[in-house]
Amino acid sequence: FTYKVRDTAGRTLTGIIEAESEANVVEHLRGRDYFIVDIKEKKVNNFSINVPKKMSRGVKSKDLAVFCRQFATLMNAGVPILTCLQILQEQAENLKLQETLANVMGRLESGRSLADSVRAYPKIFPEIFVNMVETGEIGGVLDEVLERLAAHFEREHDIGEKVKSAMTYPVAILVIAVLAITFMLIYILPTFVGMLGQSGGTLPLPTRIVMGLSSLLQNFWWAMLILTAGLIYGLGKVRERPEGKEKIDEIILKLPVAGQLVQKMIISRFARTLGTMLKSGVPIIEALETVKKTVGNEVVARELDLAKENIIRGKGIAEPLKGSGVFPQMVTQMIAVGEETGALDTLLERVAFFYDREVDNIVNRLSTLIEPIMIVGLGAVLGFMIIAMMLPMFDVMSAAPN
Repeated sequence: FTYKVRDTAGRTLTGIIEAESEANVVEHLRGRDYFIVDIKEKKVNNFSINVPKKMSRGVKSKDLAVFCRQFATLMNAGVPILTCLQILQEQAENLKLQETLANVMGRLESGRSLADSVRAYPKIFPEIFVNMVETGEIGGVLDEVLERLAAHFEREHDIGEKVKSAMTYPVAILVIAVLAITFMLIYILPTFVGMLGQSGGTLPLPTRIVMGLSSLLQNFWWAMLILTAGLIYGLGKVRERPEGKEKIDEIILKLPVAGQLVQKMIISRFARTLGTMLKSGVPIIEALETVKKTVGNEVVARELDLAKENIIRGKGIAEPLKGSGVFPQMVTQMIAVGEETGALDTLLERVAFFYDREVDNIVNRLSTLIEPIMIVGLGAVLGFMIIAMMLPMFDVMSAAPN
């Protein structure tokens, strides 16, 4: 059933709840002191339900970090899980998370565990969250697990934001420059050079190159759009195939600067996720399966499959990771030492800390280098276009009588 209610503060809440009948839904909602506005039965394969646009926004790492931190704080204060979720659901700013928490509470009240309740919403709660919550419930340390999850999601969010902020300015400048150059090629240069070309004679080579580009854009812009769309579609299809995605991931890792950044982000995420899960008591096979799904690189995912097979055969995970070409010797040696000493989780956290700093350093270097590189590149392009415009003018002036 889908429902629309108002709470005691007058806020409108919506959600979905599993129940045998509408009467059970009414009883459940009134038990929470909600004023019922509307209840509708949700039919199977019925896609006509109107969902507010804001609810289509996904739940990001920042939302999960805040949720886990607040959840842990409430649990440390001795608040029951169901009451914690009710408080968090009422305070949640993300409407998708708010709706999901209402459904999770309904599943909890039907007798399911917290891990089973959130497992039904994989698009909201990632596998690392589900597995660690399950371990925390079994071990009676759910509050500690939530603290670790909060730290994990906070770090994921921080790294993502740093990379985005480093790339936002260059991308914006590049888009503006491309639009400006395209405008000049289509509207300004042809008119300017055309007037000078009426005097006869052969135009200089730079001018002919620029005029050729201008003619290409004016007459075949539709072909360029189709070619670009086809290239994007083709790459998308290639990435849908495991071998294609693995090849693309391999190429990305070999790129000069971006490849180093991606590699260090992969190592950081791998070490942080695996270390956090092992420290929370998640079995290593389950932890490796989760890391494989979250690491975001097929080359590493393939090696993690080999690592799982090694664990099943009673061996370690360090050896398969050496063959990936992604993990430096220092990392694989630390993993091997961690396996021998029984302190793998601690050493992985140290690896994650080290590579988090490495990611920060590369992002800072990129931010410092990319601006002068773009200035030089754009200056060269604009300089070439100015030369292409001026050369015919010099030819006309030199041909004119004194």
